[in-house]
Amino acid sequence: MAAYAALASLSQTTDLTKYEAATDLFSVEAKEKIASIQEMVRYLRLFLEDFPHKSKRWERRIRDVAHQAEDIIEGFTRLPIQPFHRGSDVPNLEDQLENVYEKIGLIAGEAMEDRPSDLHVAVSSSPSSSRSAPTQNDAVVIGLDEDLTAIKGRLCGEPSDLQIIPIVGMPGIGKTTLARTVYEDSFVVHRFDILAWISVSQDYSFRKIVIGLLESMNLLQKLVPCKKYDGPENLNKQLDEIALSEMSTLVFQTLKYRRYLIVMDDVWSTRVLDDVMMFPDDGNGSRIMVTTRLLDVAGYPGCCSRFHEMRVMDDAQSWDLLKQKVLKNGDCPPHLKEIGEDIARRCAGLPLAVVLVAGLLSAVSDIRASWEEIARNINTAVGRELDEILSLSYTHLPHHLRPCFLYLGSFPEDENIRAETLIRLWEAEGFLKHENECDKSLFLEDLVKRNLVSVNSRRFDGKIKSCSLHDMVRDMCVRKARDEKFLGVIDGRSDPQEMIDERRISLSACDTDRLLVSTTRTILCFELEFSPMFLCFLEHLSLLRVLHSTSAIYEAISSHVFQLSHLRYLALRGPMEITPAISNLVSLETLVIHPVSRWSRNYTNAGPLHLPLEIWRMEQLKHIIVYDRCILPHPSSDTPKPLINLQTLSLVTNLVWTDKLAQMIPNVKTLGLVYTALQDPNLGHLENLLQLEKLQVSMIGDSCQMWQRPILPTTLKKLTMVERRLPWEDMSIIGSLPNLQVLKLLDYALEGATWATGDDEFAELKYLLIGASSLQHWTVHESSFATLKHLTLCCPGLERVPGEIGEISTLELIEMGGCKESAVDSANEIIEDRKNCGDDALHLRYIGQRRVWSWKSFSDEVRRLAPHLS
Repeated sequence: MAAYAALASLSQTTDLTKYEAATDLFSVEAKEKIASIQEMVRYLRLFLEDFPHKSKRWERRIRDVAHQAEDIIEGFTRLPIQPFHRGSDVPNLEDQLENVYEKIGLIAGEAMEDRPSDLHVAVSSSPSSSRSAPTQNDAVVIGLDEDLTAIKGRLCGEPSDLQIIPIVGMPGIGKTTLARTVYEDSFVVHRFDILAWISVSQDYSFRKIVIGLLESMNLLQKLVPCKKYDGPENLNKQLDEIALSEMSTLVFQTLKYRRYLIVMDDVWSTRVLDDVMMFPDDGNGSRIMVTTRLLDVAGYPGCCSRFHEMRVMDDAQSWDLLKQKVLKNGDCPPHLKEIGEDIARRCAGLPLAVVLVAGLLSAVSDIRASWEEIARNINTAVGRELDEILSLSYTHLPHHLRPCFLYLGSFPEDENIRAETLIRLWEAEGFLKHENECDKSLFLEDLVKRNLVSVNSRRFDGKIKSCSLHDMVRDMCVRKARDEKFLGVIDGRSDPQEMIDERRISLSACDTDRLLVSTTRTILCFELEFSPMFLCFLEHLSLLRVLHSTSAIYEAISSHVFQLSHLRYLALRGPMEITPAISNLVSLETLVIHPVSRWSRNYTNAGPLHLPLEIWRMEQLKHIIVYDRCILPHPSSDTPKPLINLQTLSLVTNLVWTDKLAQMIPNVKTLGLVYTALQDPNLGHLENLLQLEKLQVSMIGDSCQMWQRPILPTTLKKLTMVERRLPWEDMSIIGSLPNLQVLKLLDYALEGATWATGDDEFAELKYLLIGASSLQHWTVHESSFATLKHLTLCCPGLERVPGEIGEISTLELIEMGGCKESAVDSANEIIEDRKNCGDDALHLRYIGQRRVWSWKSFSDEVRRLAPHLS
């Protein structure tokens, strides 16, 4: 929501006034006012988090006054680049701050008065009354065959004790349809003595659940005699007079010694699961089936067995469902087939969207023009009804997650979003709380658990690597962001003039020059050609905080961008020159330079990017990421302070390691290094980097000197080596690292024909990749690789996969490519031996074709895939 996002942003802005570069700008009185404002902001943020249902009446006022305060403070702290000389026509800063403080204080006072006494109020929504079992299902079930088989098997099979079976998935994916279809299945109906269906929804009350079960089982008349039952209103009054204990006892006694199936649809709270554990368990195969969109509910420990997660339909299933819902006998006339398939594809695999569209198509004539009209307006046509359903998930979000979710709408449709990029953007916007640096990824995990975000891939440690939004969820996200004045998305389908006063703009189409105003704080550009006018206009966006662009730019941009002193996040696609003026960006935390595509008209083979010496004076830097290599000068003797905030430094060419350099980056966690024949790769000081977790070291060129025996910090979790030319004997040093979880050896990183691992080496390693190498014979000690999960081998000379690999109980996957027939056969033997022992958890997968005899072509492919393999 925009109010919470505005407060989070203001809080970060007030924090920045404490740094040395800004403290001399403010008088003592101004500092006191800012501190007072900061306290009010902290209170309002807590209020919004604790009582979201109470906050709607202040949304706009909070947002507007937070923006006003931020404009005042940031406008004043523009001074490091353009010294400010107060004239008679400039309002007094202290007076402006006092005015804002009074406005914030007034809102805070009203909030204090309206603060409820109950500190544990749940998020409210439209209540959903309990209902009896659903009527006979006449819906067409497409694409649910496997789901139906799985759920029916769990309902009717072992074990005999009471089981809770959760069905989880995003809104509209068909959870209720699946549950209803199983519930009405003739075999299921005859298996259970009692069947009951209850809709729970967000406004949870155990009393309502009990009454709903009594109604579903036709037991209300036992509590309220027929002669007294003369309408729903009188019934409710009489039920209010009956104690919950009496009703609960009747439910328990009715279920006791009978095999029952209870379906609890649309569960939002784990409290429901705690409460239903009171139902009797007589070991007769009774079941409780739960549908939910929340993974926290589905995986609730102690109550639920493993959950069943639903997936979207593919295009063929979507088309089959659409035909069955619209066309007689599912037969499609030839003139409607192409446009019909297109409509089904636009529903993006969501059954609810297909059903809604089918309702529209059923109401029009079966001429192509009518279907084309619906295809053009499909998002509008189904958007309103889908919005009502999807908006429940948004309404249920805690306030601190709402701006994080809405920000996802800034990425283009079907974008594979890198989690690291997303989290850095959230951080620059001030959405992440500072209390726990290690838990930043939990914000994204929480959105995934609520089935609003889909995970595309995960890293070796289980953290999300990339994610995406379902098309329908993104449409809702963009609409909410626009309605709440949080973000404007310009993508060719929207009216740019509606976005003219947005503080955040996402651009992938249109003439940008007319959109940007002086209060613009964030610009995100995706594959959009910059005009020269846009570059000139940048220097007027003095309060710009985030500039993220995946578009190729002109070198001249640096003269404009490096005047934006409030930038916290800068990501550009070269070629460009980084001049000493970059030190003007005193608030910069993240610097990312993407390479220009070789096929781009802006491509020039200019070599590594040169960073200026002034980079060492930028104290706020957390991440320096140059994907196409950079040259970083050695810090001078008069460099004032270490860059204690720097966590990421990559990829740096021919970096000369000294004590001074190690002292300048004491907290770096991710380090990428490239060495050529021009530089001796002396890495003796790496052991002094006590926070280092990820290291990539590459050697380029046949004449590059061999890396000497490595001395690495024990904190290392991930190591990638390319063309290192270490002898296999030195792997014992790497194998002794106590925290190493991922090891990638690419392009002759090691030399020699034989590798023998010793006792207890690689104790914590989860993933091992061996690319092109001269390895022929590999022996593994039985105590090595104790926790290995994933092994990838692309070794053209390897004779056999060691049999001891099959003894690793944690191993789940062996990937092979470019290997000899004998090596592949030995891997198959390992798989078969495991199966013969009753273990079918280990799988063999081939990368590319099964037999690839040319190691060079395969080596190139492995290098391309290496960043994505784990």
